Amino acid sequence: MNKTLVGVALVALVALGLSIGCCLKCCHKVAVVDLPAVVGNSAQVQALQAEQNAKGQELAQWLQNAQNEVNAQSDNKKKEALLQQYNAEFAQRREALAAQYAQKLQEVDASITQTIAETAKKMGYKMVLAKGVTVYGGDDITEDVKKVIK
Repeated sequence: MNKTLVGVALVALVALGLSIGCCLKCCHKVAVVDLPAVVGNSAQVQALQAEQNAKGQELAQWLQNAQNEVNAQSDNKKKEALLQQYNAEFAQRREALAAQYAQKLQEVDASITQTIAETAKKMGYKMVLAKGVTVYGGDDITEDVKKVIK
């Protein structure tokens, strides 16, 4: 699985490099953005992380209550049945929480990407690259984007 992901990432980087080379011939104004700095500054991301932490704590409390109920059961057969029930419910709750988080994270990512694109267009840039993959060149618009993202 990891080898496949690495292979796909390498192919994507090569394709990105080739497309960048072709595009740079056409457009001269290129911007770079420090994505981790923008994401870290985003109120949407901070709110999502706080919400995820709160839901994680709720799930941990629910799990503790379930464990206490199982431990309070004296009949071993009932204890085993209760344990299986709670294990299944825990897995279901955990998967639902992860799915909700992934969906919201995808929405936040789309919002940040759109904000970066709009900010760059307003400033007259034709292309924006991630600062982490840019070796040389490009105007850093990170601070401009961070002001809009807040």
